[in-house]
Amino acid sequence: MTKTKCAFLKMVAGTLLLSPLAQAQNWSTIGSTCQPGSDSIGLYSYSNGTFQFASGETGKISARCQVNNPLDTGVPAWNSLTAGFVDPDAHASDYEVQVHLERVAKSTGTHTVIVTLDSNSYNNTGPTSKSITFTHTFDFTNYSYYVGLVVLRGDTSFNPGVWFASLK
Repeated sequence: MTKTKCAFLKMVAGTLLLSPLAQAQNWSTIGSTCQPGSDSIGLYSYSNGTFQFASGETGKISARCQVNNPLDTGVPAWNSLTAGFVDPDAHASDYEVQVHLERVAKSTGTHTVIVTLDSNSYNNTGPTSKSITFTHTFDFTNYSYYVGLVVLRGDTSFNPGVWFASLK
C-alpha cells in the first residue's frame, strides 16, 4: 500500500472515530448555578450544589437554568433529561421535585414545556438520579431553552432538593 493511501485511510478512520463524539455533547448544571424566581426570594437556600428550602420555610420554590448549544455548528441530538434529587416521601404529596425542559420562541415569547421529570413518579425516598427520554429537534436559531427546577415542601420535617440536571 502506498504512503498516500495509508495516510488517506488513517484520515478516514480518524474522522469516523471522532464523528460520534461531535454529536455526544452533553449539557449539565448544578442547582446552585440556576437563577431563582422572584417568588422564591427568602424561601430557598443552597447546600453545596443543592437547590432546596431555607430552614423553616415551606411552599414552592423555583429556578431557571439557561441551556446553551455546546456545538459550534449544528444542534445537539439530546433525547434524555436527567436530574439528581431527593423527595423524602416518594409518591406522597408533602414533597415533590419537578425538572422541566422548556423553550421560548424568540419572535413571540411563546413558552412550551418539552418534557417534565417528576419525583412523584418514582419510589425513591433518598438521594437519587433519574432520567426521562423525549423526542425534540432543538432549534437554537428560533428558540431559547432552559431547564426549570421546582421544589415543593408541605412541612418542615424533611427538605427536598435538586442538585443537578443534564441533557444527553
